[in-house]
Amino acid sequence: DDGSTDRTPAILADAARRDPRVRLLRVEGPPRGWTGKSFALDSGVALARGGWLCFTDADTVHAPDSIGRALGFAETHGVTLLSLTSRQLTRSFWERVVQPVVFGLLDQWFPLGRVNDPASPLAAANGIFILVARDAYLAAGGHRAVAGEVLEDVALARRVKAGGGRIAFVDGADLVAARMYADLGEIRRGWTKNLYRLRGRRPLAALASLLELGLTLVWPAAGCVVALVAGPTGSGWLAVLALALVLGAEVPFRARRGDDPRWSPTAPLGAALVAVFLLESAARDWLGLGVRWKDRRYT
Repeated sequence: DDGSTDRTPAILADAARRDPRVRLLRVEGPPRGWTGKSFALDSGVALARGGWLCFTDADTVHAPDSIGRALGFAETHGVTLLSLTSRQLTRSFWERVVQPVVFGLLDQWFPLGRVNDPASPLAAANGIFILVARDAYLAAGGHRAVAGEVLEDVALARRVKAGGGRIAFVDGADLVAARMYADLGEIRRGWTKNLYRLRGRRPLAALASLLELGLTLVWPAAGCVVALVAGPTGSGWLAVLALALVLGAEVPFRARRGDDPRWSPTAPLGAALVAVFLLESAARDWLGLGVRWKDRRYT
């Protein structure tokens, strides 16, 4: 419980009363140079005694056998650090518009085949669920080594892999689910915090993603609107055809990810918003403005 302003302390205290294995630990904010999450996780590790450590978020919904199945997979396949993709719980209009577009980009930026290839330097993890062998965790420096990282999950996976540990990032949609953000304000704050960092803080890579969003989703939709207002032209019909092709491909993609394919027509709107969030994320990084999250500001 790190300065919680919701019902976290009461929920934890009740769980500890019902199960003696649960221990409630209170910390009073991170020291200078730490993010709140990394300091809280490091504080928990100091009390943990197991040979494996499982990190998860408080608002993640788990299947009853999530840890058992993950541990079995890791031991069977000789995995040092295992992370699971999660099913996204989307309830509001803006969640259904934005989240599928973002996760479509993340699928491109972090192909699981490359992440799981020991010969590839690419590494990634999902902080919603990380299972890691204690020895490998300590050898990589643990959360102390990534104390100031906003994307501590990716940074930790990168250190474990660079140290020779085998990482695996696999589909866990049947084991864990999470609702990351509840409204447009939370979506904006969350993704402006993360997107440019997820793109490796590389200007050209970010520009390529912006062009992709514009050319594949935003431009065809804008062209269709212009064609409707000004009358059909050759370029207007081309935009209509491009939009039909894009949305046709979006339907099976969303169905495969577990998203509602009926929301596919909102993809251009989602892409426009994601482009704005990526630009803002990059601008904040370039200007040294840092990020604000959970009432804390990190530079």
